[in-house]
Amino acid sequence: MYVQVSLKMEIAATASLSQMEYHIQEAGQQAMREALKTTVRHWEDLHGACPFCGHQQSRLEGTTRRKIATTFGQVRVHRRRFRCLACQRRWCPATALFAALKGATISQPLQDAAIQIGSSLPYRAACQQLRKLSGAQISPEEMRLLANAYGKQRAQSQQQEAERLCATAEPASEVPAESAPEAEAEPGVEPAPEAIIGPKAGAQATPPLLVGIDGGWIGSREQRGGMEGKVTVVCGKVEDLPMAPCDTTFSWSKRTSPRRPPRPRHRLAQRRYVATFGPSKQIGQQAEAAARLVSQDRTRPVVVLADGAAWIKTEQAKHFPQATCILDWAHLWREVRRALRATARAISWSAKEQRYHKNVYQNWLWYGEVDKAVQGLRKLSEGVSDEPLRALQKAITYLENQRPWMGSYEDWRKKGYPVGSGMIERAVEIVINRRMKKRGMRWCRANATAIVALRADLLNDDWITPQPLRAFP
Repeated sequence: MYVQVSLKMEIAATASLSQMEYHIQEAGQQAMREALKTTVRHWEDLHGACPFCGHQQSRLEGTTRRKIATTFGQVRVHRRRFRCLACQRRWCPATALFAALKGATISQPLQDAAIQIGSSLPYRAACQQLRKLSGAQISPEEMRLLANAYGKQRAQSQQQEAERLCATAEPASEVPAESAPEAEAEPGVEPAPEAIIGPKAGAQATPPLLVGIDGGWIGSREQRGGMEGKVTVVCGKVEDLPMAPCDTTFSWSKRTSPRRPPRPRHRLAQRRYVATFGPSKQIGQQAEAAARLVSQDRTRPVVVLADGAAWIKTEQAKHFPQATCILDWAHLWREVRRALRATARAISWSAKEQRYHKNVYQNWLWYGEVDKAVQGLRKLSEGVSDEPLRALQKAITYLENQRPWMGSYEDWRKKGYPVGSGMIERAVEIVINRRMKKRGMRWCRANATAIVALRADLLNDDWITPQPLRAFP
């Protein structure tokens, strides 16, 4: 079938490049709409035989108009109706051609584009961008229904696949978790900020499989205070990004340049995101399935990094029992620092005393001497009351509850393990917050689960795979 469509347009001689692009795009979309009408007409000519008796002779008995929203705009197709001269039955050849739409008015390529952009932008803004770039006409409500419908299917498929992988997986070999030896604390030496934030490449031959688990809160229509979405990122390989050269020498001619070299940056080369707003057991199963997809090595060491929430500990014990569990250093030090600041205000410590206590407790916690930190906080609580006492007791309870997830952070850093939650905090930001945490947004749990399922597919590069291999749609 050969289709030819001519394109003519008039552009002013004084038009700018942007105006030329706009007129050419508009004329091209009009030509594509005409090409679709012509192609449908040729297709009807090629399928003109009666579907009931196979007779070729027929007569035209009018047309039926059908509107279709495509990626290049809305097309009004006039489907022809014929009556067979042999059996006197009437049929429309284009009915078989439009059967793939299943009664809808949106073509499949436009549905794919709408779902993809709807999972990245608010629906109204997504419709405006889609119409501006391609001329496609679709309402925000239609985009919302499409995204929710396909997202729910994808979320169900992800959960079924995770349950299947967890059920058919062989039991993990008993590889004991590496215990971090406790190092001697060096009094008066504060850990460098570079060592506290961000992972550092270690000399380990087999890098560990990193698993970060955390939750993010969004507005909810079903419960007050919002609802928590659970996100997991599984990383099998971390690559160092190139660093720009930096001159640490200070001079007045270069006083705007940084005095310190920039911190090293990293990229998660092999990673996979999973997310849900359902029960915590679902994120546990999906996290285990993602870990099996990222790495097939069952003897590979696993490092779980989290903020110490109760549901995270439950899922870790169930799906990663032999993993090395690391409590995020930022959460740990923030809790203790809050108690020290409350005590400093009550006892009226001098600036020197504040620095001393800060260095002492920071070194105790950094080198894994949690018992010394707990005893020191208990001694401080003996001479205070009211707000400082409550802050100290809260910090003591926090350290006692999180004791299994705490160790020598210095030793973990030497092994190349991350001790900060930047990896998982970034995952929560790009999976949930960027799309779902906008002003005025309120979500139902089912629709929120659908959107994060699409977001996970989008971030896992599932959209760039060929159509036969694409898991969605």
